[in-house]
Amino acid sequence: MSKDPPRSLRAIEQPAEIERLLALWVAAFDEKSIPARAKPRLRPPATGRKAGCTLWQAKIAGLDMNICLEEVTSDRWRLDHGNQGALAILDGGPVLLRQWYVKRAPADASLTAVEIAQVTEEAPFYVTPGVHRGAPSERRLYQFVADLTATPELIRQQTAEAVARQTAATEKFGFS
Repeated sequence: MSKDPPRSLRAIEQPAEIERLLALWVAAFDEKSIPARAKPRLRPPATGRKAGCTLWQAKIAGLDMNICLEEVTSDRWRLDHGNQGALAILDGGPVLLRQWYVKRAPADASLTAVEIAQVTEEAPFYVTPGVHRGAPSERRLYQFVADLTATPELIRQQTAEAVARQTAATEKFGFS
């Protein structure tokens, strides 16, 4: 079990930077030897289910990592925790994260730190948006997916490890 408490990371909330970083992640899998089903799929940004929200849909090996930014003003955005993915700054560099939750009957549920510790020794993260809206921002725990400053080989390895952690969590706590 991880002895470390969750670290709070600052969300990356600029649409152009989200696009650039997700493209870097996808590019790490741009190798002919990698089967299509093992490569990330990224849809162009679109208007999300809420007005004023831009949504990037990213998926790999059945793992959704959608990122949604709500427009606060014409030049300020806020991460919407209602989607699975986030980009944040860890130790000065950008990282891709995914919420720790599984489908459970009767509804989807975020995992607790105690549950997460049963499937990994990796400490989870909180992601803090730059613009707060009354509710506590540190309520959803995220797992590390990939360091986007790493080599393509390491990004692929880290992503595969995140998929394996999520699969273990789903098998232990999920409902299929």
